[in-house]
Order: sequence, then structure tokens, then C-alpha cells
Amino acid sequence: MVIIAVALLLAPAMAVATEVKYPVPAYTPEELAKVREWEKTWAGKRIDNTNIDQVAEFFPESYINIYKYPAEHGAPPGEVFHFNIVPYKQIIETKGKIAATKKYAPLVKTDAEGVILNTAELAGVPFPQPKTGLEIAYNMDFNTYGDTSLARWDAPVVDYRARTDRYADQSFEIMYFIHRTEVDPKPAIKKNPKGYHRGQFLHFRMPPEMNNSRFIALKFIDEKKEYKTYLYYSDFRRIRRLSQAERCNAIDGTDMIYDDGDMNDMYISRSNYKYIGKKELLLSRHQDMSKTQRTPGQAIANNYDFERCNTYVVELKHKDPHYIYSKKIWYLDPETYKIHWMEMWDEVGRFWKCFVSPSQNIKMSNGEMKNMMVGYVIQDFQRKHAGHTYMHILKVGYEQSPKIFLLSNLQKSY
Repeated sequence: MVIIAVALLLAPAMAVATEVKYPVPAYTPEELAKVREWEKTWAGKRIDNTNIDQVAEFFPESYINIYKYPAEHGAPPGEVFHFNIVPYKQIIETKGKIAATKKYAPLVKTDAEGVILNTAELAGVPFPQPKTGLEIAYNMDFNTYGDTSLARWDAPVVDYRARTDRYADQSFEIMYFIHRTEVDPKPAIKKNPKGYHRGQFLHFRMPPEMNNSRFIALKFIDEKKEYKTYLYYSDFRRIRRLSQAERCNAIDGTDMIYDDGDMNDMYISRSNYKYIGKKELLLSRHQDMSKTQRTPGQAIANNYDFERCNTYVVELKHKDPHYIYSKKIWYLDPETYKIHWMEMWDEVGRFWKCFVSPSQNIKMSNGEMKNMMVGYVIQDFQRKHAGHTYMHILKVGYEQSPKIFLLSNLQKSY
């Protein structure tokens, strides 16, 4: 009887110990009160070279000079770059993501180094209250962007010294085989004999020399396997498989490499992660891209909306000492685990690039809103180049057949 009584007393405590607290807002109530006080002065303000120094603490240092010296970064004569500050607004994930996190987070199994051992069985956010850089990296990697999504990319490459653009136009479809939270079957597609994690299908329309070329990239659950990547060149009517080494090549003349996709298209196990701490930055988390304005040749667009947010800062170093980047710094939104800012250093340790990625709430096929990346802005500070990707999200969270990733689909007539 005593044993039974003790067990009954311990049962509630055990339940509390395994209870998953999610979603977790970026700010505690006390922190948010301070942000709201700051917003009384700054929300609604236009920021340009006359007052950028007053909010410089909320930007990566590399980006400030673009606003301070607009003429050096492609602004038309006599004009400046500017953005707007808007109030912070919490992002609430979808019902499916919340339910998956509460169901699967207690089931995560890791080895002594923190590597997840049962990744294919999980979905949602594996570490709702992360303590290490590796846990934050896993939370980022578990994003599925609605499980399936289709977007049309308008992506000019900018030489801001010559004030010229080189345009690219592509459609991009992505589908996740595991970590699924929105589209049945969940959390994984059972018929997956080759063990795919995710597939990507890219259809080029511009530049003209790439028209109707297509690209397939398949990432595996087993991180010891290399990506399976194929490119169909329409001019030659030939399919070739890209080697793993080519993932560090520039994509079609842009300042991005294949590993830069989604801000980090790499296997988690191939890097080391150090959690630096938290840093408040201005993030573009509710961006209507139709409001942005850019003249050809400008390094950045005007009229972005930035809100203050308390980001996770993670330092990443690839385990291969000869990798193209010696170091990256991620600044992640703690409510979505999306990387909104990323700074990169080249192989010999020189500062090289800075990426920023705005997001927006997009309606999924089931009617729910999902916060999605809607663009990228890339600054190559060594080559004096920039790149923009405006992502027109066409649909999110729909049923799709894995057959889209068959090689026969690369040569399909359009």
C-alpha cells in the first residue's frame, strides 16, 4: 500500500517532467514590455543613412555600411536606401507543427554527442527549449515548409558597381519524405525504399541559355550518403549527375552555392555548432514583398519592414578544413527556427558574404497560415556583387507524388 501511495504521488511529477512547452515566444512578458517601450519611439519610423547609427546595434555589423554609404552600393545618384520599423508580432506555428512537437519531442533519442538516432521517426521541433548549438541546428533542419511547396523565383544577380542586373526566372518545388507535420502520411512517407529525406525540383526559364533546363536534388536520411543531384541541360538534351564537390560551385552565375539553399542545405552531422547566445536583431518576418522597391543595379531593395526579435546566435564550422566557408554565423528566429541573417567567411578566414531572408505568413491548402521564406538578399563583399530572390509562393501543404523526382521527369516536354 505504501508503494502504491508513493507511486500515485510521483505520477503527476513525472507527467510534468515530460510535458512539452511549445510554442515558446521570442520574449518573456518582462522582455516584451521593454520592446514595446522601445517601439513607442521607433515603430513606424523610416530608417536611412541619417539615422541608421541609432539602430545599428540591431543589425549584423557587415550590413550597416550599405545603408550608411548607399552610393557605393548601387543607389541612384542622390538617393538613399531605406526601410521601416514595425512592431514585433509573435509567429504561431501551425496546429500540425505544434501537435507533432508535443508528440515527438519526448521521444527523441540521442547519442553521447547529441546526435539524433531516430530522426526518421520524428517531426515538429525536436528540442523546444534548446541548450546547445547542435540542438538549435536540428530544430532548423526539421523545418519542412508545409511539407510540400511550389514557388516561382525572380532572381536578379546584381553588379552594383556597374549598376546592372542579370535576370533569372525559375520554378521551384520541394517535398519532404520525413518530418512531415501538415500533409498525410505523417510523420513520414512509408514507401521510401531509397531513404530520401527531401526532394527538390527546379525548372529554369531564364536566363535564355538555361531555358527549360531542369534540376533534381535528393537528400538522404543517411547522412553518410552524398546528395543525389541531376541537371538536364536543354541545349544539349543531356542529363548529368553533379558530384558532391560541385555543391560548392556558384549556381548559374549567382553568389549562392548549392549548400546555401534554404540558408543551409547541408547535412547536420558535417559541421560543428557553437551556441553563442541570444542577440536582438531587426528581422523581416511579416514582409509583403510587393511593397519593396528596387531599381536595377541596387544592392538592396527599399521599403522592407523590420521588427525587433531576440534571435539565437550559432557559430558553424565545417568539419572539412578545406570547405569553401571557414565559418558561418547564423541568427535564427526562435519562434520558427528559420535563419534570417547569415554571415560567412571564406576558406582563409576573410569575411565574405551576408545573407538576409524575409518571411511572410502564407495560406496553406488547408486554410491555415504558415510563415514561409519569401526571398533572399545576398551580399558578396569581396566581389562587390549582390543577389535578390523574390519568391512568389504559389501553393503550400498539398499532396504530391514522389514520382516528380524520377529522372524521366527531367526530360518531360513543356
